[in-house]
Amino acid sequence: MHYAQVPWFWSDQYDLKLQIAGLSQGYDQTIIRGSVDEKSFACLYLRDGVLIAVDAVNRPKDFVQSKALIVAHAKIDPDLLADARIPLKDLAH
Repeated sequence: MHYAQVPWFWSDQYDLKLQIAGLSQGYDQTIIRGSVDEKSFACLYLRDGVLIAVDAVNRPKDFVQSKALIVAHAKIDPDLLADARIPLKDLAH
């Protein structure tokens, strides 16, 4: 049996919930989902088109769903990743 563990971290800072999963070292592309101005967004890190990490601010669903995609080494179209109307879980193949 293969076990894949993804490092993760969370912290509540006043009105912000910060959740991080994966290791972003070596990323070559970032995708922002949500709104930075509204303090509700996720920054997705990709390397060679594969999701390797996420930094989520006030987006717990994106955090949880990204974590599963990171474990799966998911390669997903960046335009679909950026579309916050599409739940990340719907992008898993």
